[in-house]
Amino acid sequence: MRADAQRNRDQIVAAARVLFTANGVDTPMEEIARAAGVGVGTLYRRFPDRDALVNAVSTDMFQRLAEAITAANASEKSAWAVLQRFLRSWSEFRLGLLQDPMCHGIPAAIEADPELREVRQRWLDLFEDVIQRAQDDGDLRKDVGLLEIATFMNMFIRDERSEVTDRILDVMLDGLRA
Repeated sequence: MRADAQRNRDQIVAAARVLFTANGVDTPMEEIARAAGVGVGTLYRRFPDRDALVNAVSTDMFQRLAEAITAANASEKSAWAVLQRFLRSWSEFRLGLLQDPMCHGIPAAIEADPELREVRQRWLDLFEDVIQRAQDDGDLRKDVGLLEIATFMNMFIRDERSEVTDRILDVMLDGLRA
């Protein structure tokens, strides 16, 4: 892909992520193009319909989560430290998208899109591995897993990071500690 085409694609996905978070997935495509600084024709050449754009935003989200775990694994010694760093990164992404109505459509999108399914599975595998290692090390309670941790995170992550978000994350981590 040409550099300008990649830049346009990235700008469209970033604008869509912000607007989907703020307004839901029914945000007009024209508004997304305007926010991305591209023409509507450029948007539709890259993403022929709304589903393709939703899938791209979802894929981007799961890639970011996988990259955050990979980065934490590369720089931290213990699985508990990796888990803490990853969860802090997750909250810093300000993934209000996870509370957005769009997320109700993600399971269907995952089933329909092999690339999205693969990226999501990669993130899940990395996350499960860190959880298992932290439990094996005796640092993470054995009665919690990915579902519980993800549910906790989704309950309090909002569009804007705040001291309350940081405090809730600290309390959650204290409660998860074995």
